[in-house]
Amino acid sequence: MVLPKTHTQLSRITNNYLEYYFEELKFLLFPLYEYKQGNCHNLTHFASLILRSYGVQHKKIWIYAPTRYSENSKQTIQLPDPNQLSPNGLLTWGFHVALLLEYDGIELVFDFFIDSSKPLAVGEWLERMHAKKFFVDIVQPDYYLFYSTPSATKKNGLFSGEYFLYEGLCREEKWIAKGLAINDTAVEFYKREWFNFKYNTPQTIDYKWLVGRVNNFECVLRDASINKKMTVEFQEKHASLIAEYREVYAQKLEKWTEKLGIYL
Repeated sequence: MVLPKTHTQLSRITNNYLEYYFEELKFLLFPLYEYKQGNCHNLTHFASLILRSYGVQHKKIWIYAPTRYSENSKQTIQLPDPNQLSPNGLLTWGFHVALLLEYDGIELVFDFFIDSSKPLAVGEWLERMHAKKFFVDIVQPDYYLFYSTPSATKKNGLFSGEYFLYEGLCREEKWIAKGLAINDTAVEFYKREWFNFKYNTPQTIDYKWLVGRVNNFECVLRDASINKKMTVEFQEKHASLIAEYREVYAQKLEKWTEKLGIYL
């Protein structure tokens, strides 16, 4: 992972309308997108709320891998993990979402997970997914996340074709702020523990399983729970480390709850 750099907020509107808002969001969302493992829907909805506050028209563009819409497929979107946090070196996404803006008849995707240097044409964005099969949906920005239907084989269910707003339970339980805090904590984890990712140490593989899979990181820090990898034994082994980053997560959650509150 490239260590975070300081971004300077633009103080004037440039001649390029989209360039200005791209750089503005890049500044306001930093460093959340440096962690590529997950929470694209939370980061994108936060970005959408910011654009809404500016009166900028936009939509969301969703891409679904076959595993999220086909009962008989396990195919996911798989991309190289540029930070090498993942145990197998790959990002594995069942879906992904980004902002879609139009200016002077040109549609461009703002996706800081894929490219934080520039907006992407829709075709280029799809090519960067390296997916042979996929389903794309373009929806209004107020939709926060999609509904899933029960599945006989899929733990997370299948995409139902419908979406819900950020209200009720998800808002009361701070889903967005929690997602942003997880990503921010993961970046902090790397900054402090980078040696174990750059070099093969006795902690390397355990740290990769912890932070290299977003479900594991959320299980331990957000939910204080266990799963097949984050067992009681694993968490007892790394009790002091986990306690340290639960405190970091709590601080990050407070920070992002406050920032998000400006736009809700």
